[in-house]
Amino acid sequence: MTLTVPYAAELVRVARKVVWYESAEQTLSDLGTFLTHLMVYGSPADVAMVERHVPVEEFRRVLENAAAGVFTQEMWEKWHERLGMPVPPLPRRRFPDGSLGPEAGGFFGR
Repeated sequence: MTLTVPYAAELVRVARKVVWYESAEQTLSDLGTFLTHLMVYGSPADVAMVERHVPVEEFRRVLENAAAGVFTQEMWEKWHERLGMPVPPLPRRRFPDGSLGPEAGGFFGR
């Protein structure tokens, strides 16, 4: 799914809030990035507003294709439970040699 240009002003406002390092238009052109950041950094009001524009299947797709290092354990569990999905382990980085990065919270021997 893609959002229609021109973007609704309320979507632009939320995009500026949750992805502060690029333009709202650029953020909204990549729905997966926008939703991922919304799910981690958005307020309940932000999420409710976006849900009026984006079907729940898109939120599920974000979880099914999540990149490593974005979701916290808390938000990962919250969204899976909210969408009625089993909670798998957080995604981990995969290096070119096939090895995996540390588990969440596993940096520096912690």
